[in-house]
Amino acid sequence: MRTKLSVLMGILSIAAMMLSACGTSTPGGGTGPINVGELFPMTGREPFVGQWFLHGAKAGIYDINQHGGVLGRQLNATLADTGGDGVDAVTALRQLQTNNPDFILGPSSLEIEGVINQFDPAKLPDFVEGGTTQLDHMTNQYVYRTTPSDSTLAIGMAYYALNKLNCTQAGYFFENTSNATGVIAPLTASYTAHGGTIQNNANIEVTPHESSYRSEVEKLFAGNPNCIFMQTDPQTASTFFNDVRQLNHLNVPFILTDAGDDINMAKAMGLADASKWMTGMNGSPPSGQGWQYFTQVYNTVWGTNQPVTLSQNTYDSVIIAALAITEAGTTDPTKWINDVNDVVNSSEASGHTVVHTYADGVAALKAGQKIDFEGASGSDDYNQYHNVAGSWDIVQFDTSGNTHTVYTVPEAQIAAWTPTGS
Repeated sequence: MRTKLSVLMGILSIAAMMLSACGTSTPGGGTGPINVGELFPMTGREPFVGQWFLHGAKAGIYDINQHGGVLGRQLNATLADTGGDGVDAVTALRQLQTNNPDFILGPSSLEIEGVINQFDPAKLPDFVEGGTTQLDHMTNQYVYRTTPSDSTLAIGMAYYALNKLNCTQAGYFFENTSNATGVIAPLTASYTAHGGTIQNNANIEVTPHESSYRSEVEKLFAGNPNCIFMQTDPQTASTFFNDVRQLNHLNVPFILTDAGDDINMAKAMGLADASKWMTGMNGSPPSGQGWQYFTQVYNTVWGTNQPVTLSQNTYDSVIIAALAITEAGTTDPTKWINDVNDVVNSSEASGHTVVHTYADGVAALKAGQKIDFEGASGSDDYNQYHNVAGSWDIVQFDTSGNTHTVYTVPEAQIAAWTPTGS
């Protein structure tokens, strides 16, 4: 009996040692690649948004892997296409989850509402990209947003209209999707609070892709507004601008959201007219060390030192996640998620070392220092709702299809016009 018991105990002991040696059986203890899920809209209504994110993600992953990976492990990315749709995003997320991702990048404002409540139950960190105002007061533990809210974009639009264009009488033309209409409330609140007026019946919300918007154009311009606020997609815009032109109203500024930073939107108006009458919004890229370093990495990966829109924000998301994992010393999300704030929401005055690159961040952490990562998109300080702030550039296309900045609304001005408690 003793012999049989000894043999049994020996077998159990060996089994226990085999299980403990298997790194992937315990959260955070793996030795293979760290899996990054990319949940991007590569097709659908706005596939260019997916390309923006992909450019930043690839640059970030390349930078990290070139500097030893995370905890000695390389990052490995898997891309799933959301189609720019909240329902399709659910399927895409499930597809990514079969690869056991350590964290997710994306999706955009188009699809986040379809999947946002799935990350906390799965204990899956997510770095959403996009400015939808629906995330302004989110309380999700595992979801962070590394792009400024459209609420700040809306304030920038209002400030530009009033202080640069002297436009005190305006109308707006927005498609009736949640991503677009979420801008209306903060835009009109900011605009009217500082002296602007939205004219009667000039508050137009439409279904995209209709064959004509002639009646809406007539209402929009009935009171001779000084400028028009706008958000829709290029297809809808093409029809709208054609009607505007036929009714002889293509002679006032059209102030677009970040949709106006897309060449296809400028082509929808016509480059000659867009160079006179259309502006778009673009998060202001900083000129500091983080931005300069990012452009070098971006040039290595993509062959140009002119990064596309929002690529810097997605890049920073990758770096922040990697630094948080490094500080925690584990890929166990229940442990490193609490380090996300710690690696960015600090200051040099409090004894933290300011770093602008992943390599410098790792070196400082290994030296036992606390860090404050200030990246390509700015300070990256998350507030209590896991959101970041930022300044906004007003950009315009020229007749050759190139953009230039015509005005900048600084972060301090955005903050001054932001209602208390927002």
